[in-house]
Amino acid sequence: MKINKRYIPLFVSGFASALLVLFVLARPAVYGADPPKRTAPQPPPRTFQHPPPPAKAPHPPRPTVPHGPSENAEPFMQKLQAYNQRIKENPKDIEALIFVANANFDIQRYEKAQALYLRVLKIEPNNLHVRTDLAAVYRNLGDSNKAVEELKVVLSLNPNHEVALYNMGIILLNDTEDFNGAADAWERLVKINPKDPLADALRAKVKSIRSGELKPSPAAKPK
Repeated sequence: MKINKRYIPLFVSGFASALLVLFVLARPAVYGADPPKRTAPQPPPRTFQHPPPPAKAPHPPRPTVPHGPSENAEPFMQKLQAYNQRIKENPKDIEALIFVANANFDIQRYEKAQALYLRVLKIEPNNLHVRTDLAAVYRNLGDSNKAVEELKVVLSLNPNHEVALYNMGIILLNDTEDFNGAADAWERLVKINPKDPLADALRAKVKSIRSGELKPSPAAKPK
C-alpha cells in the first residue's frame, strides 16, 4: 500500500484531524494523460477523497469524487469520444470499457460506471482492480453490503490485496459498525506491509477496537 494510492479515508477518533489520503488513481490521471496503449496493464483500483467528518461521527457521509481540471476538459473529451468509438467497434474492448467506466466514476455517474464495470467483469471475472472499483461504486451508491461482497470476492482470490483490505476495514467500521471485522482486515494489512506510512494509524485504530475503547453504538448490528 503506497501513500499515493487512493483509499477510503481512515477516520481516527481522538485525532485533531482525520487522516486523509489522496483520491487519485495510482496510474496517471485520466485528465490530461496520454491515451494508454492497447497493451498497457490494467489500472489499479480507485478509492476516495473528501473532507473528513467530525472525529466522533459514527456514520461519516458517503465520499464524493472531485472533477478533473477544467483546463483539460477538451483533450479529455476527445479521448473519451475515441474510447466510446472503440467500444462501438468492439464491445469487448477491455481497455476502452475501463477508461469510460473510470471517467463516469470521476464525475459521479455511478450507475453508468457500475454498468461498465459489470461488462468488464463478464469478460474478465477475475479482474481484481475492476472488482475493487465496483465495490467503491456500490459504496458511493449507498449499498455497503454489496461493496463488502465484492471485496470478499477480491480477497478470496488475493488475500493480500492491500486496497481491498483497507477499504474493507473502512466500510465495516463506518457503515456496518462491524468493528472486529474492521480490525481483522487492518491487522492483516499491517502484517503484509508493516512499514507502510498508514501502518501506525491502523495499529492505533485496531488497538482501540480490541481494548474496547472504540465500540459500536448499542443499536448497531454488525453484518
